[in-house]
Amino acid sequence: MGELQRFTGKFSFIVRFFSPAFKRRLAKDLRQAGIGYSPDDYLSLGFGLAIACSFLGLGALSFLPDYLPATVVIFMVSFFAVIIYPRFRKARVAKEIEKGLPDFLRMTGIELGMGLPFETAVRNACSNTPLGREIGHVLRNMEQGSNAQEAFGSFADRIDSNFAKRAAAQLVVAYEKGGTGETLKKLADEQESIIRARLKEYNGKLAVYSLLFIAMSAVFPAVLQAFVIVGSSFMNIDVSPIDALLLPIAVFPALNIVLFIFVSWKKP
Repeated sequence: MGELQRFTGKFSFIVRFFSPAFKRRLAKDLRQAGIGYSPDDYLSLGFGLAIACSFLGLGALSFLPDYLPATVVIFMVSFFAVIIYPRFRKARVAKEIEKGLPDFLRMTGIELGMGLPFETAVRNACSNTPLGREIGHVLRNMEQGSNAQEAFGSFADRIDSNFAKRAAAQLVVAYEKGGTGETLKKLADEQESIIRARLKEYNGKLAVYSLLFIAMSAVFPAVLQAFVIVGSSFMNIDVSPIDALLLPIAVFPALNIVLFIFVSWKKP
């Protein structure tokens, strides 16, 4: 960790170019993504990684006549990817939590209906999942003196999910007012209906994504190669051998990677 801090310290000047509002948003994204860096350290690290990627690109693309613009593009893309990664990460964390909440709420409601104490019901409903670890953290906070509203409020603040906030509020009500847990079970049924609707919508779009992947993997490169051959022979279109090689082996695979990331992001 000391070596990493010394590495990021060399690029600490970059934080001066970002506004306080941006760094506050980044701090929230980092917290909800579970990334244990301050905004300043994370920006410095991202800048250093982008420079490292640009130097690697410089070595890989040095055979090109105009390799410096490509190196600048690699740097900008790398730094942008580092900046948006916490947002992508926190979305995945929130989806993992949301996936486990219906079963957790239903089990907690059943245990409360059997007359078990709140802490026992919640602990019994936990499992070895990201949600179970978060709820375990809530229970430890309550054992150390935090009230239910503070403990579950902290849980809701760490997760970028409206459903997690609703679930936390209902769990606080169940703790403070008691009851049979019917509200928790209804909330679980409601969220399961939403998840099923999202899955149905995603499966419908997945067919379109698959066709687009096939097109970018085979159809578009083949059409492009045919256009290059015909254009070079009959239309006086000047395409260098390097350009003709890079398009099918670099550009289209890069577009496929972007498509994979997009599809993964949209997965419910």
